[in-house]
Amino acid sequence: MTAKTIDTISEFMLHAGTDYRIYDMGRGIESMDSQQFIDIEKNRLPVPCPRAGSAWYGIVFWNKNVSHEQYIWFITLPIDERSLIVQAARNQFLEAVVTALGSQLEKNEEKGGKLPENQFIFTPSQQLADFNAIIRRDLGLSTREGLNKAIAYVKNPTVLQWQELALQDIADLAVHIEQNDIAQAVKQNLASLPVQVLTAFCSSLENIHFNDSLTDKLIDLFATAEHAEIQHMVLRGLKGSQSSDKVSTFIKKLLNEGEPDTECLVIIAGRHFRLLNEEALLISFFNKIITIDPSGKLFRGIYADLVQVPSSRIGLLTLMRKPNLPKPIANAIAALYQQVSETKRAVS
Repeated sequence: MTAKTIDTISEFMLHAGTDYRIYDMGRGIESMDSQQFIDIEKNRLPVPCPRAGSAWYGIVFWNKNVSHEQYIWFITLPIDERSLIVQAARNQFLEAVVTALGSQLEKNEEKGGKLPENQFIFTPSQQLADFNAIIRRDLGLSTREGLNKAIAYVKNPTVLQWQELALQDIADLAVHIEQNDIAQAVKQNLASLPVQVLTAFCSSLENIHFNDSLTDKLIDLFATAEHAEIQHMVLRGLKGSQSSDKVSTFIKKLLNEGEPDTECLVIIAGRHFRLLNEEALLISFFNKIITIDPSGKLFRGIYADLVQVPSSRIGLLTLMRKPNLPKPIANAIAALYQQVSETKRAVS
């Protein structure tokens, strides 16, 4: 197999004889259907959750006929103005991979599926622990011993020092939140956890799905939090809530009656962007942004981020053309248009 005989990463995986799973890591960690990934690779679909002008993916693959090992690639590929993957970049990545590894990923024990150094790979930080926990669950692998330690701790935080918990232990705990004993212990002791454990746990929650009762606990925790860092992580964690109506109501109240800081607004754009498809909420959101930063810099940055997201783009462009907008938003849009025009003139 050579780079000329395959067109996509998906084809490479299939030709190598592997089973694989794809996870979108642009705005959280979300499992992706393999056909959807193929369509994205072939530019039939835009990247649904781009970030910073790129698509971000975690790929776990294995060949059960050859090895019991699983291998992981973390890949980032640039997108164009339509949020489509830049084909030349993807092809460059494929060429580097095929040249270095050939077609027999697991059969080459020395290389072990390890990617050669190149500009299209990345190493996640906090997400790495969450990703490991998620794939262990999704692939039905045995749980780590650290999970039992985390369960014992959350049931009775006085049993051991929180410093004895690894970040991976906390991520494993979050992934298994559907277990009744864990869910009950978390609801009972959530507010009393040390800030270090609490922020790590809430951050992990954004990548899983959880129910109404935990959603209520998190919203209450946001209201009573003494540290802005806790509020930020709670807001991130609420991305995983299956109670979208409750989260939407909470964010509406936060924007209309609360005093969210800049980080909260950035998190709303990054993690709760789907809720901003509601025009009234989007207007409240932009009003709050302009109130916090009248210079328009924050508005321009968040607009540039959101307009990359296909599900947000139409609503944003529609709002930009809407008459009778609140004056601060209208002025910010006019300034944005002026900046774009000046940039185009400078380039030409």
